Amino acid sequence: MAQTAASTCEICTGGPGEYYCQQCDQSFCGGCKLSHLRMKISKNHTFLSGPNINKEEKLFCTEHEEIYFFYCQDCDTPVCRICSVEKHSRHLMTDLTKSTAKLRSELVKTIESKIATSSQTVSKIERETKTYREEVKAVIKTITDDGKYLKNLIDKKVDSFVKLVQDEEHKALQNMSTINKFYKGVFENCQQWQKNITEMETIADVLLLQKLKKLKVDSDNIDLKQVPERSSVSYINKKPSGTEIDSLFGELQFKEGKAVMGKTENQQNTRPKETQKMYKYACQYCR
Repeated sequence: MAQTAASTCEICTGGPGEYYCQQCDQSFCGGCKLSHLRMKISKNHTFLSGPNINKEEKLFCTEHEEIYFFYCQDCDTPVCRICSVEKHSRHLMTDLTKSTAKLRSELVKTIESKIATSSQTVSKIERETKTYREEVKAVIKTITDDGKYLKNLIDKKVDSFVKLVQDEEHKALQNMSTINKFYKGVFENCQQWQKNITEMETIADVLLLQKLKKLKVDSDNIDLKQVPERSSVSYINKKPSGTEIDSLFGELQFKEGKAVMGKTENQQNTRPKETQKMYKYACQYCR
């Protein structure tokens, strides 16, 4: 965890320790820092200041007191110039800054893609939820109109139909809400990661590489699956003449969209994508 600067300069012990020398592992005031950089032996030393000071994390090779310049792809670790010759001579080496920039660019593109996908999915779900609810209202109105047409004789059947539609509506909306909540969560997480990446621009490459790798793992763990077709409902009404109550009722049909979330490529959903339910009622008093 990042620490604040030392309360006093470790060189003159009088000024505030605002700057941290990565090679000397010491805190300097402004004046001592300038003097330190004027010395031939330490003119190339690097300093951190403010919230970037972190004495617990070494930004240089502890074995050779060298700044990290390369990234060993075989060993998946930053290395200094000496290490690149002594321990990694035959390994695939790349420039540390370029490797970090490449990883950052790839991660940014991945997150942006998932933000776009989740945003579009949320919009699609919200539009289809509205359409589905309008269908539900239309079906309920049709059923209610049929109930009025048949008056008291089929009042109980009307209530039964309405309750059935509302129960199915409740289940369908719960399903849609669950899917919507999942993609909103993906959207918010990706936005936060995007913000974190922007805030990391001032961090040294070796630290940035590790943080970006952690973000990449979190990003890759999000598996965005295709959202199935929305649930729908319809009511086929009939108004035949006669006294057979059964033939006066239409049929309710529900098409249920089955969502697959959190599945890996090796996991298959064996349930059918869409299931239709049909209900027909008979009046026991008219037989």
